Amino acid sequence: MLFFNLAVAGAKLALGYATGAVSIVSDGFHSLTDSASNIIGLVGLRASRKPADADHPYGHRKYETLAAGGIFVFMLLAVLEIGRSALTHLHTPSTPDVTVLAFAVMIGTLAVNIAVVRYEAAEGRRHNSELLLADSVHTKSDIYVTCGVMVALAGVRLGYPVLDPVSALIVAVIISHTGFQIAREASQILSDRIVIDEESIRKVVMSVPEVLGCHHIRTRGALDHVFLDLHVWFPADAPLSDAHQLSHVVKDRLMEQFPQIADAIIHLEPPPADRS
Repeated sequence: MLFFNLAVAGAKLALGYATGAVSIVSDGFHSLTDSASNIIGLVGLRASRKPADADHPYGHRKYETLAAGGIFVFMLLAVLEIGRSALTHLHTPSTPDVTVLAFAVMIGTLAVNIAVVRYEAAEGRRHNSELLLADSVHTKSDIYVTCGVMVALAGVRLGYPVLDPVSALIVAVIISHTGFQIAREASQILSDRIVIDEESIRKVVMSVPEVLGCHHIRTRGALDHVFLDLHVWFPADAPLSDAHQLSHVVKDRLMEQFPQIADAIIHLEPPPADRS
């Protein structure tokens, strides 16, 4: 998928700079964001296979978050370049050389994107892969952008060259929105934002009959790779071995209910004095 997305982006960028159509250039940068998603996926999969070590006891999953941050910077630079070119064309109007070849290339890249979306969606459903399904949705947005650019190019052919930079600005807004979503998700992971609702976890913990209560429930990490720690109350006179065994029952139930939990740390303690 990465090869096809790069090929589509390269074709659009080459065509855009050759014809002077800033809308095609902007669409090429948008296609590069699809390649960026592929790279994030590759980094994430590679990192997820790498086990925890002495220097990284929590594993290496945040390398995926760092990669997403790098992609956001690239997208920001792309938006600035697209915006600069579009505003320049608005201030100094010029008519790009929109030929039949330009439409043929755009239609060809559109066909490739449609094939990629169908293949990724089918494989995602077959393997129950959230990564493939999410990437197919992202690539589908490129189809809509390309169709919009082709409409703008048709308008240029009909004598409305202003549609070229206007279309580029619209694409810049779309890329900005995608970049904002990536930055927001990355910042939530890096700032250890809560991942699983506290009450949902409490409900599972309290389903174990011998547990008297729990508090200080904390979760962090990515949506599919969560670390959990919490304090669980056991009878004050319970033997340590029994409480320890019961903590494993709690942990097993939590990880069964929430398979995205990579590890759970349970602190054993008696209930507060006012709840004894």
